[in-house]
Amino acid sequence: GPVGGTGDGVELLSWVTLPEMQAGIANGNDCWGYTSPSGREYALMAHSSGTTVIEVSNPGNPQVLATIDGPNSLWRDVKSYSGYAYSVSEGGGGIQVIDLTNVDSGVVSLAGTVNDVGSAATHNVAVDEESGFLYRCGGGGAGLRIYSLADPANPTFVGSWSERYVHDVQVKAIPHPVTQEIRQIAFACSGNNPSRLDLVDVTDKLNPVVLSSTPYTGSAYSHQGWVSSNNQYFYLGDELDENGSQFTKTYVFDVSDWSAPSVVTEYVSDNPSINHNMYTLGNRVFQANYRSGLRILDDSDPLNITEVAFFDTVPEDDNADFSGLWSCYPYFPSGIVIGSDMQKGLFVWSVQQAPFTFNYPVGIPDMIEPIGGKLTLEIVVNPAFVLEPSSPTLWVSSATGFIAIPFQLTPSGFYEADFP
Repeated sequence: GPVGGTGDGVELLSWVTLPEMQAGIANGNDCWGYTSPSGREYALMAHSSGTTVIEVSNPGNPQVLATIDGPNSLWRDVKSYSGYAYSVSEGGGGIQVIDLTNVDSGVVSLAGTVNDVGSAATHNVAVDEESGFLYRCGGGGAGLRIYSLADPANPTFVGSWSERYVHDVQVKAIPHPVTQEIRQIAFACSGNNPSRLDLVDVTDKLNPVVLSSTPYTGSAYSHQGWVSSNNQYFYLGDELDENGSQFTKTYVFDVSDWSAPSVVTEYVSDNPSINHNMYTLGNRVFQANYRSGLRILDDSDPLNITEVAFFDTVPEDDNADFSGLWSCYPYFPSGIVIGSDMQKGLFVWSVQQAPFTFNYPVGIPDMIEPIGGKLTLEIVVNPAFVLEPSSPTLWVSSATGFIAIPFQLTPSGFYEADFP
C-alpha cells in the first residue's frame, strides 16, 4: 500500500506533515480549500497553532507558503470566500480574516480580526457562498452569529439565532419546495442539548425562523452533516453514537419538507470508527472518519448508500477513538481531494480512475551498471483509456540534466528501454 496509509480507489499524491508546516504543532484539525482567480489551488490547513496555506496546484509537490498564527487550541475551523479565508477557534480570538488576494505571489497576511459579539470563542465557521454570509457556530453556548461578507475583508455582524447551541451548520440558498422562492436555510447540528437537526430559515437575518427541530432515535451527539446535491436529503453524522460497540452510522434525513424532516434510513459502514466531517459532491459523499480515514460513498440511491473507495490514514486499526482524519475537502476544480489528519498532517489525493498502473516484471534496479542496462516495464491500461504506444519514456538525470529515452514495445507486450 501507499506510504502513510492503505486504500482502494484513492491515490495518494502527496503528504505534508505537521512539522513541515511549522515547528511545535500539537495536532491538526480542520481543512478547507481556496482556488484563486488564476485557477491555482491552495489547501487551508488548520491546526493547534494557527492556519497554514499550502499550494497544491501541482498536487504531487505541495508548497508550504505561510502560517497565520492563532490562539492555541485543539479546535480550529476555516472557510474561504472571495479572496479571503476566515479562521475561528475555541481558543478565542473571534474571526481571523486572512488575505489571500496575493497568494499567487506567495503573499499571505492577516487582514484583521473581528471579535465583536459574544464569546471570543467559536467552534466552527460556515460560509454561504451564494448569498455571501458567514456564520459563527458555537463558542460558549452560542447558536449562530451571522456576518455579511459584502466587503469580504470586513465581516459585519447582521444578526443571530441563539435558541439552541449549534455545533456545526451548512447554510444553503435553495428553492422552497412549493413556492420555488430561494431561501437561505441553515441545517444545524445541535450537539446534545438534546441532539437534533434544526432547520432555520435565516434569509431575514434579524428574524430567523425555526422551520423544524427534529430528534432522532439512537442519538448521542449531533455533530455535522451536509445536504445531498439535489437538496432532498441531509446526511448527519453523530459523533458519539458508536460507543465502541457499533459501526460508523450516517443518518439519512428526508428534508424535502422543511417543516417535517424524518430519518428514512441509516447507512452503517463495516467498521467501528467515529465519523467526523462529511461533504457531498454530485453523487458522492466524502467522509473523514477519524481512524478509518477518508471514506467515499455513492448516494445515487440515498436509501441504499454504498462505499466505493477509501484511504485509511491510520491503517493500524479502526477503533472508535478521537484521532486520525478530522476533515476533507472535495471541491477543487481539478478534482483533487485533500484531508487533514490530527497526527499526520495534510494528505492530497486523486479520486479519479487511474489510466494505468506500472509493474516491473524483472524488478526495479537498485543500482545501474556504468555500462548501462535495461529497464523492463509492464503498463496495465484501464479499459476506459487508450495508451499511445510511442509515448512511454524513460527520463534519466545525469550531470547535464534530464535526457529522454523512448521505451520500445517488445513482442512479449512489455516495454524496454536502455540506460545510457
